[in-house]
Amino acid sequence: MSNVGILEESRAHEGTHESHVLYNRAVELVNRNRVAAARKELEKALQICPRHPGYLSLYGLCMAIESEDYEAARRLCESATRLDPTDPAVRVNLGKVLRLQGDARAAYHEFIAAWKIDKKHPGPASELSRMGIRRPPVLGFLPRSHWANIVLGKVRARALRLGLRIGH
Repeated sequence: MSNVGILEESRAHEGTHESHVLYNRAVELVNRNRVAAARKELEKALQICPRHPGYLSLYGLCMAIESEDYEAARRLCESATRLDPTDPAVRVNLGKVLRLQGDARAAYHEFIAAWKIDKKHPGPASELSRMGIRRPPVLGFLPRSHWANIVLGKVRARALRLGLRIGH
């Protein structure tokens, strides 16, 4: 491959001023729960820069929220992650799509991966706190849904709220 091809490939990820403006508008619209409008802005940005990981990732999230096409949204977000595996925002969007799809375990792993990339980025931390961290069942040899684990879990939770330490 010549240097020109490498340069063109790297430019495909940079975007232009216009595409960045469209992307920033889309982010603002998503934050205001106007996902359909955000998706239209992202479509315009992707026409300018079709392989930009951030644009693909947010477009995938919008697709999952708006049309509930989770498989297509997941594929878009996964391709964005392959294009830039070091961008925590891209991984957070993939995690959100996975959570919407019902795969909480995979979403958790994506949020952890994003957090490990940049521990100061607010996205992974807020998503992890939104998911909550569950303690293991009190009786590990029984399923979490067993009545004994439910009762003992409530006792443990009450004791922890009172400042008592039970067990481990």
